[in-house]
Amino acid sequence: MRFFYLILLIIFNFSSFAQWRSYYPEGKISKKEQQKISDEKNKKIFASDLFNALKAKSLEDYDEALRYFDKCQQTDPTHPLPFYESAIINAGNGSLEIAAEQIKNAVKLDPENNWYLLLYAQILFNKQDFINSAIQYKKLISTDPGNEDSYFKLAEAYIYANQIRKAIITYNDLEKYKGINKMLSMQKHSLYRELNDIRGAIKELKALLNKFPDDVEVMEILAELYLLNNEKEKAFKLFAEISAINPDNGRLYLTLADYYREIGDEQQSYDNLKLAFKSKTLNIDAKIRVLFSYYELIGLGGKIRDQAYELAEILLKTHPEDLKPRAVFADILYIDNQHHKAKEQYLIILQIDKSKNEIWNQVLFIQAEENDFEGMLKTSQEALEYFPADPLFYYFNGFANRQFEKYEQAIVSLETGVEFVVENQKLLLEFYSSLADIYHTKKQHNLSDNYYEKALAIDSNNVLVLNNYAYYLALRKSNLERAKKLSFRCNLLEPENGTYQDTYAWVLYALKEYKMAEKWLLKSLLNGGDQSPVIVEHYGDVLYKLGDRKNALKQWKKAKSLGVASEFLNQKIQEGKLYE
Repeated sequence: MRFFYLILLIIFNFSSFAQWRSYYPEGKISKKEQQKISDEKNKKIFASDLFNALKAKSLEDYDEALRYFDKCQQTDPTHPLPFYESAIINAGNGSLEIAAEQIKNAVKLDPENNWYLLLYAQILFNKQDFINSAIQYKKLISTDPGNEDSYFKLAEAYIYANQIRKAIITYNDLEKYKGINKMLSMQKHSLYRELNDIRGAIKELKALLNKFPDDVEVMEILAELYLLNNEKEKAFKLFAEISAINPDNGRLYLTLADYYREIGDEQQSYDNLKLAFKSKTLNIDAKIRVLFSYYELIGLGGKIRDQAYELAEILLKTHPEDLKPRAVFADILYIDNQHHKAKEQYLIILQIDKSKNEIWNQVLFIQAEENDFEGMLKTSQEALEYFPADPLFYYFNGFANRQFEKYEQAIVSLETGVEFVVENQKLLLEFYSSLADIYHTKKQHNLSDNYYEKALAIDSNNVLVLNNYAYYLALRKSNLERAKKLSFRCNLLEPENGTYQDTYAWVLYALKEYKMAEKWLLKSLLNGGDQSPVIVEHYGDVLYKLGDRKNALKQWKKAKSLGVASEFLNQKIQEGKLYE
């Protein structure tokens, strides 16, 4: 029954409503009401799109965010926020032109909004439109005069626009608000210097010193300016004040050293330089930079050389715990051709600090110059423990092992090290030529020839590779035409070398061109070959082939008197016959 009554109630109400509508028909909606309904609808659409845009932005889906922000702009072009948010995204993507237009619209719609002004100024600056960027920063300062960052940004924009005076004025405006500040004054001083306005720079520093009368750094810079402006009395008065405040002021002595050097008083300059080096307050790197300037002059000897040594010794005494002075001292010894003493200093450094591969390099190069192969082997092995990917250390290790005829170890080092060579064709060539020489010694000729060809592919004019490859081919009597071309090229590149002339002669000998071989051997003998037992023996062999046995025997005997030549030399002399 309840359900029945409910149905009756619904029918009754519906009937009543229908009757009400028939007695009171609806009128037409006015345009104002229609606009109101449309506005409410657009507000809801705008709010929904804005929500979706901000959500997409927070999820870093910037393309989707821009799509929704664009819909917002279409729905309500009077609202600045979608333009502002779009500008942020486009600026971040590097689309500065689009970003500039969007933020410009936002600023037009809400010119008092500092966030919009700030972004507009930043985008213009990034577009390198420094003048218009400065205009926006000035607006920001007018609306928020207490914001220091806006002053600094405005000054920066003027500096980039090369309007240095306006930048100084901007700092002055900030100073009126903030008071005299060292950072501001030093920045203004730098700008005056950039304008070559020494008087302006001096005035700025004097004002700073009135506020902070005991600031030694400012006093030093002001003294230097006085010297530049030829106001020596004022400069030296300041130097005296600095000395009273800080008698161990190394920077002061360095400044005086520069000044005296410029006016030609070398002794006063050097005396002040020594005082600077004795100072513990002066940064060690500043002292080392001074010593670097001596490097190229040490070769002149005399006073300059003595000064370099004295300053290095002062540096060692002043900074005994620092390894940099010892490294500089070692460099000076090396430049002065005192290589063994330099090596001793480098080794002292390595006992304390093994982390500098350039020090290991220096030791190994000196050991190579001294033919200290035992030391080279030990040093390279230790260096590889700390630098297992440095190809140069593998090269030295392979080179040293080769000297001790440890060919397998040499090959392992060289073939490992060559894999670490990157963009260094000269070093790669050294690896290839060394491997070629070792494989020749082990009579693995295919591998030897392959590495020689690789070396020549890097540098077809390398005379050592050309000569060795040609000579070994001649000894094996293999690919002699190739050997002939290689050796001839070598002699074109270095025509007065007796060793290379002997190689070409020996290739001709292998080709049985004995008359030409004799001609080239005579050239070789004139270029120092007459002191080589091997070359003299070769000459005897050629003479024998040409039928001049008497003179052949004479040359063999001479070769023996000069030293060790071939294993057959004694037999040749005893029997008067050629053995090969």
